[in-house]
Amino acid sequence: MADEDSFFTAFNRSKEFSELQADFLSVDLFAVPNAEEERVEAQQYKKLCLTLDEYQEQSYLLDPYLDQLIQPVVERVKYFTRTVVAEPGRTVSHSRVRLLTLLIYHYVKFRGHKTIVRFFPHEIDDLGVALNYLRLEDAVVRSQCQWALRYVVLLWLSLICKIPFNLSQFDEPDSVGQTAAAIESLGKQYLDKAGLEREGAALLLSRLYMRKDTESEFGAFMNWASVHIQSRGEVLVTIGILQVFSEVLKASPLDRIRDELPKILSLVTTMDHIKSPNSNTMIRKYKVKIVSRVGLRMLPPNPNAGRRKGKTLTGEEVETYETGLMESDVPEEIEQILEELLQSLEDKDTVVRYSAAKAIARITEHLPSSFSSQIVDSVLALFAKHSITAAALYDLPAIAEYTWHGAFEWLSKALYFDIRKGSHSVGSNVRDAAAYVLWALARTQNAATLRPHATDLANRLASVAIYDREIHIRRAASAAYQEHVGRMSLFPHGIDVLAKTDFYSVSIRRNAFLVAAPGVAKHPEYREFLLNHVLNVVLRHWDVSIRELGSQSLRILCLIDLEDMASKALQKVIPLLESIDPADIHGGLIALTELGLAFQTGIQDLGLRDEKLRDLFRHLSWVSFDLVSAARNHLVTAAACRVVAVTLTIEEIDAGEGSSVPNWRKIVDVGIKHRNDDVQDAAAAAMGTWSHSYPDAVNRTLLLDLKSGGPAFRQSLAKTTGALDYSKNKACFSQAVSFLSDGIKPSPRTSIEARRACYVSIPLIIENVFPRYLDLIPSSVMNSLVHTLLNGLDDYTIDERGDVGSWGVERLDNVRHEAGRCFMEFMGMRMSLVPNNQLWELPARALLAELFESEEERHDWADGNWLFPRAVRLLGVKAYRKDFLNGILLSIGSKTDSTHRSVSSAVVEYMNSIPVTSEGDDYSVAAFVDDLLDRATLNITSNAVVIPLFQTFNLLLEAEILHRLADDSDGYTQ
Repeated sequence: MADEDSFFTAFNRSKEFSELQADFLSVDLFAVPNAEEERVEAQQYKKLCLTLDEYQEQSYLLDPYLDQLIQPVVERVKYFTRTVVAEPGRTVSHSRVRLLTLLIYHYVKFRGHKTIVRFFPHEIDDLGVALNYLRLEDAVVRSQCQWALRYVVLLWLSLICKIPFNLSQFDEPDSVGQTAAAIESLGKQYLDKAGLEREGAALLLSRLYMRKDTESEFGAFMNWASVHIQSRGEVLVTIGILQVFSEVLKASPLDRIRDELPKILSLVTTMDHIKSPNSNTMIRKYKVKIVSRVGLRMLPPNPNAGRRKGKTLTGEEVETYETGLMESDVPEEIEQILEELLQSLEDKDTVVRYSAAKAIARITEHLPSSFSSQIVDSVLALFAKHSITAAALYDLPAIAEYTWHGAFEWLSKALYFDIRKGSHSVGSNVRDAAAYVLWALARTQNAATLRPHATDLANRLASVAIYDREIHIRRAASAAYQEHVGRMSLFPHGIDVLAKTDFYSVSIRRNAFLVAAPGVAKHPEYREFLLNHVLNVVLRHWDVSIRELGSQSLRILCLIDLEDMASKALQKVIPLLESIDPADIHGGLIALTELGLAFQTGIQDLGLRDEKLRDLFRHLSWVSFDLVSAARNHLVTAAACRVVAVTLTIEEIDAGEGSSVPNWRKIVDVGIKHRNDDVQDAAAAAMGTWSHSYPDAVNRTLLLDLKSGGPAFRQSLAKTTGALDYSKNKACFSQAVSFLSDGIKPSPRTSIEARRACYVSIPLIIENVFPRYLDLIPSSVMNSLVHTLLNGLDDYTIDERGDVGSWGVERLDNVRHEAGRCFMEFMGMRMSLVPNNQLWELPARALLAELFESEEERHDWADGNWLFPRAVRLLGVKAYRKDFLNGILLSIGSKTDSTHRSVSSAVVEYMNSIPVTSEGDDYSVAAFVDDLLDRATLNITSNAVVIPLFQTFNLLLEAEILHRLADDSDGYTQ
């Protein structure tokens, strides 16, 4: 934890990073590298970028080091451009220049161009170097893949344009204005590019037009831009032009652009009639920025000249800052600007709405109170249209004193805004915006005005922080809750609740649902609200994973006060079962299941428990059997089977046709014959519950089907045999064992899925009878089952889906992890006190302890870099050699790069550590090659064996291992 804390508080890798970068920069840009050098340099660049990416969310940690990191890189670029300008025909390494400028781009991406460009050189003579280089007909700068080079030089030139000397000083005597014209021409040349060159060119042109000696050129650019937009309407150039306008309006002195403001506004607003550009999101976004900045430049710059009165949530008037601007002083264009911005609040794209919201807030700060009130009314009117523009309030804390009383109800609704659209939903931006506004509420109101709303607001924010689907919204709601706790101290148990719903606690959905929720619900003020939220929102959510986690959360909540909360929950679950929406029905069924599990856990009285379970079971009758058995309703089918598995009681079984759910047997039968894995698992669990009460009837009926059906049905039967109770019908056990043993053998009637189910069920049936019924499982049967499982470890079946043989255990890294866990457990067992117990001793026990039981090192069997250097040493133990050699060969042939690379490195290192030949039992390179050749001879027709063998020989040749055989006098001489 200490290492993690230091990682997020300081750039601890600065020395390592600086050394790697210095090595990366030491190459000659004017020498063409060979293939190996290119590979090494690409790896160095990749490692530098990965390091920066690790610190992306804490990029400020590198600020103290930026000067020493960036200056050497940009100096290399400066040296390169100066040299090329001086010697245009000199040979250049395209790959090295590309990686060099890509590294600068990565710095820009990491920290932003405004921060990085400050470290660029900006001496007077740099202007000629940068300008002349971009004007060269050089193959490097014109290459399509060298976009980073062009972008970096354009950024550099935009910084140089800020030098305080008149550009005419750089002109030739007979060419006045030549330098400025060249810069402008160069900027326009790159305005039509789709990449970052356009942004660099726009920044360059804006810096040019903001200069005092070239400000007159902006009017000409305006005319050029107007003609281009009105006549051509090319999207990329239009975006570039708007970027120039945006930068100029943002930073240029007002006296230099005042006369151009109405022209810019007129040009931008008339673009609404041009279809092609206006359909582009970036164009609409820049239009909003430009319109808002025109408005801000037209209004007085000082918003705090006086004071004004506003209203709080309770309607009380408070004194706030007044602009000092009279209504008659507001320019006429402001009304047009606000109309444009309010329309943009309903734009289909979030970035446009967000820009419009910020713009409205900032303009409103400069307006008189009467204008602000009208704007607020217009914003609130958007809510009444049920629009998706709750983001309209995203940045309105400046006018919050006018709005909260009317907006609070809408904000409460916006916190839960979620509309399903096909397989996804819209509304996350709205919920995020609402959380942000409520965060702002804590910063603009006083405790007295918020007190009447505190408990309700606390419940709403806590429920969203815990149960929202999206991580960023849970975090946003948590941040809003924290702001209120810190500033107001009005929320019930605020500190304790905040500790359970902080940024990290709600970041993992499962932790939020299953840990944070019950932690908050222990406080009575939150308990019922959270319960209702789960029942009314979470169990009806469009995402099945949310419904399933929500049902588990419901169970944990009910265990806090089982009698009261389970009763309230059941009353709201019943309407879900009566719904026509399959999602609601599924939510209701899984809620019944989790309530049943709560009763099993929380009620000790068996009679009362069975009564409660029967009460849940009878509600299954609300669900139509046609719906359960429908082909595409596998979620409902699985949920119905789980209800049976959890709530079925002996009274319902004895009732037969008089059961409260007469067709429950048909439901289970549908599940058994279903092709879906989840449905089969649920049906198997139901059969297990049934068999505990009536094992004879269930087992005899089921075992009649063991020799029938296709692969899917046999897969389902395999799962079911692992769940059955064999205590009262022991004869069926041997049939089940025989069925599972036969099921793992590849045949047209089995599939890899069915074989996997057989492997999973074998330990289950052993667990069902061991150690209570040892007569069912004599040593011969146990040995047979263990050998069956061991053979499964050698299943490397491959089909069009990949290594499906690993499905019999788990995925590859997890296979190693699980195997290692079992192996370490096996090593820790005590020796059996039986005759000849030395036969149970593991071969080379001391070596195994040395390799895998060291307490000084971290044991991670899923990590190939840790495991393989140890595992290859077991090739020296004859008892393990064959199996380990098989595994090593298949790992070398793996398509997983991490596995292939780590095992290859371990094999080469081990081969270099052992002798070429040996007289005794010691392993040698020659013996290893003999073993490889033997395997090739025995499996010459199997690609699954031969291809990894060839890859292994290729590895030995590349590492010059086989050369040792030729060099050694005892090696092969054929």
